[in-house]
This record gives sequence, C-alpha cells and structure tokens, in this order.
Amino acid sequence: MPFKPRLLLTGASGFIGGALAARLLPTERWNQLLFLIRAPHREDGLARLAHVLRRHQVPEELLDRLHLEQILCGDLNNVDAWRDDPRLASIQDVVSSAAVASFGNHPSIWPTNVDGVLAMARVLSARCRLRRFIHLGTAMACGRQAPLPVPEGYDAGEDTDHFLEYTASKYEAESLLRAELPELPLVVARPSIVVGHTRYGCAPSGSIFWVFRLARALRSFPCTLNDRIDVVPADYCAEALQLLLDKEQLQHREYHISAGEQRACTFGEIDAAIARGIGEAPMHDYQVRSLAQISEMQSRFKELLGPCNRRIVLRAIRSYGDFAQMGMIFDNTRLLAEGMALPPPLTSYAGLCQRTSRGTLIAEQMKFDYK
Repeated sequence: MPFKPRLLLTGASGFIGGALAARLLPTERWNQLLFLIRAPHREDGLARLAHVLRRHQVPEELLDRLHLEQILCGDLNNVDAWRDDPRLASIQDVVSSAAVASFGNHPSIWPTNVDGVLAMARVLSARCRLRRFIHLGTAMACGRQAPLPVPEGYDAGEDTDHFLEYTASKYEAESLLRAELPELPLVVARPSIVVGHTRYGCAPSGSIFWVFRLARALRSFPCTLNDRIDVVPADYCAEALQLLLDKEQLQHREYHISAGEQRACTFGEIDAAIARGIGEAPMHDYQVRSLAQISEMQSRFKELLGPCNRRIVLRAIRSYGDFAQMGMIFDNTRLLAEGMALPPPLTSYAGLCQRTSRGTLIAEQMKFDYK
C-alpha cells in the first residue's frame, strides 16, 4: 500500500525539531510522519535524520523504525521542487520548525524564515485538509518594549523594536501567515530561550549555553547576578509541541513555551548550579561590566576563552547583554492551563550542561548560533 503520512515535520535536523522527532519515535505517531529534510537523495536525508536522533541518544533498535518513504527531500527555499509530491495529499497536521536560527545577519534568514514558510503554508493549505498547523516562533519576537511579564499573544504591531534580524523574521512570518492565510488552522508556539537537554545536557546542541560559560570565563557581563532569565530545555519544548499537536481542542492560537515567573532563574543561581555540577565554587569576583569595558579586555580573550573571533564575541555580548539586563520573563499560563507541567528550572540541569561541554571550545558552541 502507498505510504499516506498524516504529519509533516520540518526542521527535524535542528535542535527543537530533533528533540520532537526523538520524542515521537517510540509513539504511534511515528508511522504517520513525513520529514522535510534538506538532502539530494532520500538515503542522505535518512542518514542525516538518524545522525540527529543519535545526538539525542535514541537507541539503535529504535532507529530501525526509520524508512526511506518518510523522507521528503527539499527545503523552504525551493518549495516548487517538492510541492507536487503525492505524499503531501494525506497530510493533516504540520509542525513548522525549520528556520535559519542565526543570531548574526545570515543572508538566508528572510528568504527561509519568511518567504519559505509562507510558500510552504500556501501549498499545504491548498493541497491538504489541515487540522492544525503549528508554527515555531520565538518569544523574543515581542520586541524590546513589551510589558513584563510578556503576555502570551502580545503584539506591538509595526512599532515592534526587534532584537535581531532573526526575531524580526519570526514575527513577520507569523504576521503574514495570519494576514494572507486566514483559514489556516494556525497555532503559534513561541519558546523563550532554549538551552540544553535535561538528560543529555549540551550533547545534542551547545546553543546559547556558551553565554553562561563566557560570563564565567570573563568573570563579567553587562547584567547583575540578580537579573533573571527565562530558559527552557529542548526536551520540554518537544513535550509542549506534542501536547499542542495531540490535544483535540486548544483554547488559544498563541502560546509561550517558557519558564515563566515560577521557574525563571537568576544568573547567580545558574552560576551556583554550574559550580556545584563540576565541584567548583561559585564566582566570587564577578563584576558588572559594560560592553565598552569588556571590549578593553580583548587582549585577554584567547587566554580566558580559548581561540575565538573577538568581533563575534563582542557582538554576542552586545546582543545577550542587552537582553539579560531587561529581565524578560514570558507568561506561560495558557500552556499550563492546557495541561502542561511546569518546566524544570535551568538550575536543575546546568551542571550537566557544563559537564557535557567539557572539551568543547566556547567558540565551537557559538557556531550553533552564529552561522
């Protein structure tokens, strides 16, 4: 019989998409899954997906459940190349996770995150009888001027003062999906800052954890140790996406996947948790320093951080330092009301993230975010 998948997942080779794929692998959903994978051939796409799943510690016997028919070769930059694939006709649900998640000014951010997502949604809305289209955004699409805690569904409109090109692109994609495809059964999931995995630490990805390593190495950052940060692990994001996917009725169209008021941590608490995890003392000589003051330390960057690109380090401190000082917390009451449990605080697995980062340069971890 021909394969008739019901769920299309894009971005399975990424951090959150990979965590979701790993979570769905042992479930009945797996045999309904079609993966959009950037690869020239199905065999290459299957190998790429298996590689990501291994990073999420999926047992080899479960990888035997993968089959070539589940691979749809293509990407968001050339939707016309795969739009007529017959397997799309049976799709009912979509998790749109693929994106260029670069915090630099990558030239593919807008073509992929906006034009590509919109082109895919147009094709699927025309070809399929969709039940749910879950689009993965970012909580930081709220912009700098958002009230605290940031309400779920908050939208400052054209006046939004965006943090980065990436956050601006995510906001634009959401806006265009609503405006141009009003009949699309759209649900927007906005994760806050995604760091590590509660069981595997930074083994699947070192994305953003390097910020904490950098601050510890420099013994300084633009924020105080009392400033709070809203962080969730990738496996919690995957669990939340599965809930939003599987629940028959949802009360809202926009949700934060976030730590919220109850589970946000201070930088001091995170530092203490990292120190406990590796048997060291917390920072006692930490100083709040501006970007200009840290820039004066450039001659010591190699000594303190290891081999690195000074320009990228300073750009990262500018971006994350500004954000950290704002103490942005994202309300998560909608998600909790749907039945989702509170997330684990970063302090509960920060030591594991540090241990699984041993032997990895800070600059290597930064490559996840500065492509």
